[in-house]
Amino acid sequence: MKNRIVKLITPIKSNCNNLINISKSRVPISATTKTIYDTVDYFENNIFLKDELKIETKPVRHKTDLKNIINLHNDDGIKDVAQIKRMVQKIEFGNDILHNNKMPNIKLVKTAAAEWVLFDGHHSLLAYMLAGKKYLHEVPQLVVLDEEKGYVSAEEILVFFGEHSKKLKGSAWRKKVVNWQATKEKQLGQRIQANMGELLKSIIFF
Repeated sequence: MKNRIVKLITPIKSNCNNLINISKSRVPISATTKTIYDTVDYFENNIFLKDELKIETKPVRHKTDLKNIINLHNDDGIKDVAQIKRMVQKIEFGNDILHNNKMPNIKLVKTAAAEWVLFDGHHSLLAYMLAGKKYLHEVPQLVVLDEEKGYVSAEEILVFFGEHSKKLKGSAWRKKVVNWQATKEKQLGQRIQANMGELLKSIIFF
């Protein structure tokens, strides 16, 4: 049976800023966990909320620049700038941006080309960047990977485009973004901002 791995990573706030807490959980790919969203739901309900995590403290080995992470929304898909400002204040007071159940808002996958794709938590990641965070290990995050390959396929990424995924094939997703705030016929659009760095620069916050 094939599995996906769900990693839960949280920074350890210390002077060196070079340590993380990390847990790795195996989720079988089955009829009820076909998609990455299904895998996240399974992890949340059957592992995270049942406190079944085995957490290790590890040093940061590689620094991933937040500005290079691939976004799935253009700036017109960022609906609540005021919310982001409130998040920035919370971060500056030393708090993290989490769901009510304490699971990270920021969720990512890695491609075969070792690129990071943000599929949930655009507002949260923008807030961390505005608060001065530069690297991925500085933010709490959830990562989904294929256990054997260490990444997810282009076909698996298409689920992030919802019902519009049927219009896309293979790597075609790279040229597209989705805006769930738009009317249905305008939700799928051409990519304008190539990454989170460009997305941050395109939005006027203050």
